[in-house]
Amino acid sequence: MNFIKLDILVLLDQHKKITAVADALGVKQPTITFHMKSLEELYGVPLFETYGGRYKLTRAGNALLHYARKIRALGLEAGRIMAEQRSPEKGIFHIGASYVAGTYLLPIWIHQFREAYPEVEVRLTIRTAPVIRQMLTERQIDIGFIAAQNANTKDELYYEAICEDKLVLAFSADHPLAKKAGFYQPTTLSEELEAYPFLLHGSQSTTREMTNHWAQTNNITLKNGMEMDSLESIKRTLMHGNNITFISHTAIQEEVALGKLACEDIHKDFPQRMIFVCYNPERWISPQMNAFLEIVREQRVYEGNY
Repeated sequence: MNFIKLDILVLLDQHKKITAVADALGVKQPTITFHMKSLEELYGVPLFETYGGRYKLTRAGNALLHYARKIRALGLEAGRIMAEQRSPEKGIFHIGASYVAGTYLLPIWIHQFREAYPEVEVRLTIRTAPVIRQMLTERQIDIGFIAAQNANTKDELYYEAICEDKLVLAFSADHPLAKKAGFYQPTTLSEELEAYPFLLHGSQSTTREMTNHWAQTNNITLKNGMEMDSLESIKRTLMHGNNITFISHTAIQEEVALGKLACEDIHKDFPQRMIFVCYNPERWISPQMNAFLEIVREQRVYEGNY
């Protein structure tokens, strides 16, 4: 199936220039121009307009873009599924995950899967939870793993809770709070938090969203230490100075065991967060995908479907 016209529409919306689209598709500029004109002739409406050498989709172009993305995604997915049918033991299995699941949980699951399907090419993309949801909706990945408080029932994806991803208050092993073992008291927690610089997670992370909501609900003003969108950077920064933050307990278990970090369980004062496996329910469940789901479910700590 030839998707070049749809590719051009999607890429032109992203890059705004014919030269960039031609480079992305590996064709010459006249080829792009030809397909743009033939697409407008096919539908009988203007789809593109120029402003200072840059292209922009018209109202009709944007309407077609909505369907072009879906058609391309379905076509590409169909191609992958047919490839799996030709060689069930081979193919490509693309996983998307938010940071905690992708860094600390998936490596062992992928290892177990590869032992059963050594010739399947596994790809792992790590992004924030909202991006993983979007990639599933657009069929860019086969399956996703995200950390969230609740399953999102608005995006029509299938969610299944796998295990708890508990948030804890973390700090360096020689932090003043580390010397006050079991200091946590709901009535004094705000004073402890406001006394030290607080490391904020990236604006799109679930942890940041939960932190902001918790601080607003409890009328706490966090002292801004820094904003970071890398878990490893946050952990290494915690090791120096008096910084504190909320972070996944799974992400810091190794550092705590080595005596580099310490933490306090504040679960009584913080909402529960889970790791969910999610996928597009309209996607055909291949033997490879089913095998991977079985591996994940065997590790499940929390029972319950959403």
